[in-house]
Parts: sequence; structure tokens; C-alpha cells
Amino acid sequence: MDGTALSEEAIRPALRRAQLGERKALGELFEHFDADVARLCRRLLGDLPAAEDAKSEVFLRAQRCFATYDPGRPFRSWLLAIAGHHCTDQLRRRQTEARIFHPGELQDEELPSKVPSPLRQLLGAEQRERLLAGIEALAPKYRLPLVLRYQAELDYAEIAEILGVPRGQIGTLLFRAKAKLRQELATPAEEEVKQ
Repeated sequence: MDGTALSEEAIRPALRRAQLGERKALGELFEHFDADVARLCRRLLGDLPAAEDAKSEVFLRAQRCFATYDPGRPFRSWLLAIAGHHCTDQLRRRQTEARIFHPGELQDEELPSKVPSPLRQLLGAEQRERLLAGIEALAPKYRLPLVLRYQAELDYAEIAEILGVPRGQIGTLLFRAKAKLRQELATPAEEEVKQ
């Protein structure tokens, strides 16, 4: 299922049942938003196996803290915020491990595979691959706010909370991230023109 297929009103009955402790309703919600969480984890972590592990952890965390869910907030945003927090923690852990261990001691990670999404339907395959490669090539400092804003559709306050920076910095980070992405995407085109 795709989390964007149903409105908040359509999932509200399952939310109410889940809040009353019905495990089946919670399972239905997680199944409904599975693709959204998987896509976000994949884009943030850039690695399919790590994204699958992260998705499982996100659903476990959401189940544990479901009692804290505020029904006034969209469930999708709440769930994606949990995913964003978890993936950000994973990236920080990777950076710490990279500083502690020598690069040769760590196993090489698989190249990320491309996961079909609605964006693939809108863009040509070549253009989409280039865009995703450009996003993945960005440093986490720029990739995270970009993905959280445009993939997870989180607002500036939610992004600031996840990244642990003042809300006022989010606009600047997004501006710089888009500039870096434009620069990343322009480089191959410029090389073609020179040849």
C-alpha cells in the first residue's frame, strides 16, 4: 500500500482502534505506511539493507510509543518523524564508527539499488537516476534536510527537531542543499558540452 493513497479521515477508524490497543489495527496502519517509511529510510541511508533494518526499527519504536501519538497531528507525519530521527541517529553512528575504525576494517557496503516511486513515473528513468545519484552524493548535512522536506514532506519545525538545529537554520540548509544539488547535476551536462 502507499501511505498517500488514503486521507487522514479514511485511516481515522484504524487509528481509534489502535489507540484502544487493537494490535490488528496497528498492523493495518503500519502496512498502509510501509512504502512511505521504506522510501524515506532508503533515501536517508542510501543503502537498501540498512533501510530495511531501519524500517523495522521505526515500526517497533512507533508501536512502543503509540500512546504518545497526538490525534490532532497527521499520523503519516508522526510516523515519518520517527523514521527521520532513527535514520539521523544511524548516520551519526556511521560517522562515529568511521572516525574510530580504519576504513579498511569496515566492510564495503552494497551499492544502493533503485526503488520505484511515484517520482519515477513522472520523470524519465535517466533523469530520475541522475537526480537520485545527485542527492545521494550530497553530504549528510545537505541530504538530510532535503529528503526530510521533499520526500517526507515534514515542515521546518519537524526537520529542526530531527536534526537538532534551530528552526531558522532549516531554510538556509535547504537553500544550500538545493544549490549543491544543482551544482552536482550541472557537472555531467557541462562535461558533455565540452566534449
